[in-house]
Formats: sequence, C-alpha cells, structure tokens
Amino acid sequence: MSSLLRPLAGAVALTAMLALVHSAQAQKPLDNPILERMRKDIFFLASPECEGRGIDTKGIEKAADYVAATFKAAGLKPAMKDGSYFQPFTVTMSAKLSKPTSLTIAGPNDAKKELKLNTDFTAMGFSPTSKADAGLVFVGYGITAPDLKYDDYAGQNVEGKFVVILRRTPRYNEKGDKRFDTTVPDGEDSTHAAFATKIELAQANKAAGVIMVNDAGAAGKTDALAPYPLHATGTTPATIPVVMVKRAVIDEVLAGGPWKSLTELETAIGGDLKPRSFAVANWTARAEVTVERTDLKVKNIVGVLEGSGPLKDETVVIGAHYDHVGYGSWGSLAKDGKGKIHYGADDNASGTTGLMELARRYGAAKNRQGRRLVFVAFTAEERGLYGSIHYCKEPLFPLDKTVAMINMDMIGRTQPVSADWLGLFGKKDRLVVYGTGTGTGLDKLVDQVSAKSDFRVSAQKAGTGPSDHDSFYRKKVPVLFLYTGTHGEYHRPTDVPERINIEGLKKTADFAQSLADDLTTRSTAPKFQAVSDPWRDPTEAPRGPQGPRLGVRPDYMYEGEGMRLEGVTPGGVAEKTGLKDGDIIVEVAGKPTPNVGAYMTAMSAQKIGTTIDIVVDRKGKKLTLKANLEE
Repeated sequence: MSSLLRPLAGAVALTAMLALVHSAQAQKPLDNPILERMRKDIFFLASPECEGRGIDTKGIEKAADYVAATFKAAGLKPAMKDGSYFQPFTVTMSAKLSKPTSLTIAGPNDAKKELKLNTDFTAMGFSPTSKADAGLVFVGYGITAPDLKYDDYAGQNVEGKFVVILRRTPRYNEKGDKRFDTTVPDGEDSTHAAFATKIELAQANKAAGVIMVNDAGAAGKTDALAPYPLHATGTTPATIPVVMVKRAVIDEVLAGGPWKSLTELETAIGGDLKPRSFAVANWTARAEVTVERTDLKVKNIVGVLEGSGPLKDETVVIGAHYDHVGYGSWGSLAKDGKGKIHYGADDNASGTTGLMELARRYGAAKNRQGRRLVFVAFTAEERGLYGSIHYCKEPLFPLDKTVAMINMDMIGRTQPVSADWLGLFGKKDRLVVYGTGTGTGLDKLVDQVSAKSDFRVSAQKAGTGPSDHDSFYRKKVPVLFLYTGTHGEYHRPTDVPERINIEGLKKTADFAQSLADDLTTRSTAPKFQAVSDPWRDPTEAPRGPQGPRLGVRPDYMYEGEGMRLEGVTPGGVAEKTGLKDGDIIVEVAGKPTPNVGAYMTAMSAQKIGTTIDIVVDRKGKKLTLKANLEE
C-alpha cells in the first residue's frame, strides 16, 4: 500500500524479527493443497531472493517472472499484442534542470523579453530535454470534456504551436451544482484539473509546447511557480517542452488584443462555462529545456481469460501490486531500516498471492460463461500508483467496457474482532471492503457475500484511497478494494511471511472470488457513482490524543506569510466559521502562523469543545473569526 497516499501506521519498535531468517517451522508444508501453494507463493515473493521487490532491484525481476509463469501455468493468455505478459513503461527516478534552460517571448514591433528562470518562468518537472520555437494559442483551461459539453480546443488548430493553459478548472472553488465538473464530489479535484491530463491532451492535439499559468485562485498574492522537482520523479515525461510562467507575462502578451488580461478571460469563461480560445496574433515563444534525468524501465504483468456468451466483450479487472520498497532507501518507516530488506509479505505479496490463486481457479474453470477476466499485477504502486495509472492511461481492454475492478492490498493479516457491536457472539476475522458506494448494487453484493462468509466486514463507500483501485475510480470504473488492516510491521523489515495468516489469506481470496463470480455474470453491470465519503482506515489505531481540526486544505505552493487556504471541507468547522478558499490564516488563538508548520503547532495546542479566534487576511483585510472546535 502506498505510503505516499495513506496515513502512517503507528510506530512500533523493531523486534528480534529484524534478524529473522525464514524458519523451517514456518515453512512446514500445510495439509491443504490450496493453503500449501499459497504459502509457497508468499514465501517466494517475500524471500531474500526477491530483495523486497523494490522497482530498482534485480529481485523484482524474479518476482515478475514468477507471477508471469504462474499466469501461464494457470492458462491465462498474455494480454500484450506481442505475446508478452509484460506491459512496460518508464518511471523517472531522479531529474534536475541543467543549462541551457531558457524562455524568450517575442511580439509585434520587435518586442522581445528573455524571461528569468525561477523568477518569470520555470520548466515543469514533466518537461524533457527539448526545444520549440512557435506561435501562441490560448486554450483556456486546456480541457476537452464531451460529457460536460465543454472543449477548449474546439475550432482551434494548435498543431506546431505553444498552447497557453490556465491551471485547474473554471469555477474551481464553487460547490454543488455551480461547479464545473459536477461528476466529482465537493472538495475533490476533477481529473480535468490535473497537470498531466492537460499535458497529455496538448500532446494529442500536436502542440509544440505547453505554457502553463496559474489561475487567479492558485496565484494568490505571489503567483508562485511550480518548482521543477515537484513533478520530476515518478512521472512519465512529456514529449514537448512544458514551462510555467507568471500571469504578468501573459497579461503583457494579451494587452494589445481583444482580451486585455487573464482575469478578464477567466471571468468570462466562469460566467457561462463557454470556452474563449483564440490564436494570439503576432506573438511567439522560444523555449529550450535541458534535463538530467535517470529513468527506470518497469512493467505491469497482465494475463487474460476471455469471456463467453453475450457479456464476453465486457471486462472485470482483478488487481494487486507486486512491488514493495526494496532495501528501504525510500519508503521505510523503520528508524534504522535503510539498507535492510523490507520483505513486504503483507504489503503486498499477500495481495499478489491472492491474485495468482484466483488466476489458477478461474483458469481451471471449464466452459466459464460471462465477462472477460483481466488479471493485473501492478508495479510502482509504492511510488504513487504509477502502474495502475499507466494501465488506465493505456488500457489493454477499453475502460468504458470495464464494469468493475477488484483490488487486493494487504490481505494477509486477518485479525479476530468481536462478531457484533456488543461482543455477545464471539469473534470473527476482520475484513475491510472499500468502494461499496462506487457502483449501483455493490453495497448489496458485499452484504450478500459477507452474510455467507466467516468475516466481520467493515463496508466503506469510498472509492479513493492509497492503492491501485483509486486509479480506476478516477476513470469512473466501479471498484471494490479488499484489505485486512494495518499493523506495526507496515513498511518495515519485519513484514515477513512468517507473520502471514495463510488461512485468513485464503478466506479473503474466497471472498474476492465470490465478488468476481457475481460481477462477471450479472446481466446488468454496476453503474458508476461518485462518492463523497473520504478514505479512512477503520483498522488504524489512534496515534495518541487527536486534536481538533478546522477542515481546510493548505496551498503548499503559497510562499507568502501565513497559510493560504486552497480548499475548505463542506460542513467542517472552517466552513461553519466563515473561512473561505483563498483566505490566509495569519493567527490561531493568539499565536502567529507564518507558515503551515506554525499553523499545525498552534492547532495541536487547542482543545476540542473550545472556541478560539482565527485571524485571516482576506483580500488585504484582516478579519477575526470565532471557531467552535469539534472533533
């Protein structure tokens, strides 16, 4: 499970398990043949030979070959057109800007301005070493969204031109039906707002380069540029120069044309949600970007069992990530973990073992009817879900005909809990199932499977979260995510296979199979639903006393004094207090908050149930608001 996206598990002291070698007792063969083959799978994947399956280790190649061989033996066909089980892509491990990196804007009457790096412009981390010299086309927010009946590129020929693109979306801070993208819940970004989405669309339209600029809300007072390292690692590089410039630069370009400023354009677009794209007459840009980049070739593993009957052209994806954090140089939560193998037995040799077990079962089924089954072992999940993001970007089977995705991550540590709320009827193993709100009928399906299982199931509606189902949910595919809970060995060398509950792991695979049996055969596919419920981990132990929260999202790119708000949670303390997006919190309960760290320190000293003063700078005016602190 990706530590980039989840709350950290409570710190637990490392034990003598640090030096544990896979003991003969733990590897004693099991009488049940299913348990025995699952035991062998997880002990191999979490063995020293696989080196913690870090994406930069040789061990992950052995793990990949093992999974692919299992798929083949199970009867799964390779999903790639070249007959391979491996879906390759590239992840950037390190990158830095080098010289020469420059941007020059030229206009009518011999106007020419050489922009200063990191002052007037910067190259964004998506940019490769590249050059371009071309005219300019303003394409609004750089969005094409047929489902929203909005297209900034409509009627514009941008081939061989620089596209000038505003950050985020129109009406970014609006809520409810006033939002630009009403398909996502309040407080959650539309996929159309992402830099990567805008860049990919520009490339698809054959643009020569991208000039990104902050929208007014993101700009605030300082109009901060996105630092190059922010997007430089873990991403797939663009094929064209991608730079970001200050709003003042573009305002100077616009001044002699029909639109006098970006603010004027933003106001017009936000007013009626109609694009205002146009070629910027007589202006050109010349960019040169030089990058020193270290790339790593990685691969998902994809096998397929074709369907049969009237539903055969539709797909159900079953997935689990097979990578982990290797020797702990990145992602370790152990104090002295660097250089030690992080075996990743639960995270996520367990899910990968479950994936291979289901591949064997379905591969052995005779005359199976229903939808196509696609089994995917994702890589680079620990770096930020990059394997599933890549699959969703370049799906091997159409996402619009993918009716559901079942994800398994950390399913090997089942723990007994009270079978009922009052604890009157003994105990059952715990299983958390996320995504029950993401598709019509999924809640009832999970209830039906739960009733027949030997689990106490905690059903969660949320479709977002720190694992690969998140990538599919954001592409509007219904998802279900199985998870048995956090523990003190998370991202530590002590996450070893001896700690895995093999019987519980099998039960979880059985549960996943019951879900897949239904989803591959039901006549009507679940209809996608957006869910407002946020990710939460009901198995995570509290990390000491929890202080009050305002319910705000800081703007981490803001470089001025105070903590600028990029978002306010609907219904939260901040909204009730009267705080608004764009406010800059400069004082909490009499304590100055010159930055995010000072704000967090000030809030940690407060008590739930009290009322405190929050001083904000709102458009240059100081306001004092009363906040009634809740949990």
